[in-house]
Amino acid sequence: MARRSVLRLAFVVLLFAAHAPSAGAEPEGPGGGEPPLVFERAWEPNQKAFTVLAPKGWKTEGGMFAIDPLQANGPGNSIDTKCDFTVKKDDAGSVSVRWLPSYNYADMTRNPQFAMSAGFFPPGSSYQGMEVKPMPNVHGFLQETFKRLHPRASAAKVVEKQDMPELADIYRKLYKPVNDFTVQMGLPPMGFHAGGLVFEYTEANVPYREALLTALVDNRGAAAMWSNSYTLAMRAPAAEAEKWKPVVDIIRQSLQFNPQWVAAYTRAQGERAQMAQETMKYIQRIDQEIVEHRQKTHAEIRHESYLFLTGQEEYVNPYTKEIERDSDEYKFRWTNFGGDKIYSKDRDFDPNRVRELSNVEWKLTPVRER
Repeated sequence: MARRSVLRLAFVVLLFAAHAPSAGAEPEGPGGGEPPLVFERAWEPNQKAFTVLAPKGWKTEGGMFAIDPLQANGPGNSIDTKCDFTVKKDDAGSVSVRWLPSYNYADMTRNPQFAMSAGFFPPGSSYQGMEVKPMPNVHGFLQETFKRLHPRASAAKVVEKQDMPELADIYRKLYKPVNDFTVQMGLPPMGFHAGGLVFEYTEANVPYREALLTALVDNRGAAAMWSNSYTLAMRAPAAEAEKWKPVVDIIRQSLQFNPQWVAAYTRAQGERAQMAQETMKYIQRIDQEIVEHRQKTHAEIRHESYLFLTGQEEYVNPYTKEIERDSDEYKFRWTNFGGDKIYSKDRDFDPNRVRELSNVEWKLTPVRER
């Protein structure tokens, strides 16, 4: 338990721990003494590419989409299917988790073969379907993203700024075969930079706290382009941030790719879908990698690593017998054959005895034996 109490995702902690609920306020979210949390598997609607756990009654919005190269004036952003998918508490998204799409951008300033042509493609123009845009640093990119997401936000300020070298290292490992081949061809390898920002702002007269993170892939040297990858936004009302932390933890960690979609997409797009799947797996395992690194080096985990460390426990799914990582905020975790979940702090609660829930069998998921 000591390890789990330390390993907290600062991206979530910074978002959901800085503000406790107002004294005397009637809580709307989860907490002690409240009914168990019921989560249902929700499909990405457009291509059935993945599922996530969403609290019962919450909404989902968006999904996978493709960019027509004929309409985009080139194929630069048409190779990969994009994803813009949100799980939200209400229409306003007062509490939400959003996976933002990845885009390729053209930047010819670092490639000698393109440098002579750079003057013909000023920033804001289009090159092969990519916006021409000088590559910013990670925090600059997230600042721009925030302004685009919340053009009407007022009193916005950055309250936390973090670098995430651990996430950059994950991408470096993931792209190692590609970089090895690039170097063999005499070209510069791709670079990787990751970070996060936490904002406080007011929107529609509601004070919010929102965290944004991303990893930037720098391929300017070899291909005169760069891209954002795994860009994620999570927010909650500032005064209710802490009590929504376990809910957002569960949603964020619950994404599961559909094997049939992965197989079909892999056939159509080579190894790109597999790479996306492996990326998610790496990100979901990053806390363990950092722990192992700490054990090897006996070094104190840097504060920025908290952005990807979360309080988790390992459970054994009673149906599949697979090990599942999930929030350790709830002592009792129930699942059914379809993968829906119920989280409870009440020892005496049993969903099989609740009429509204007993139409399917629920089993406790025990903690993995150490």
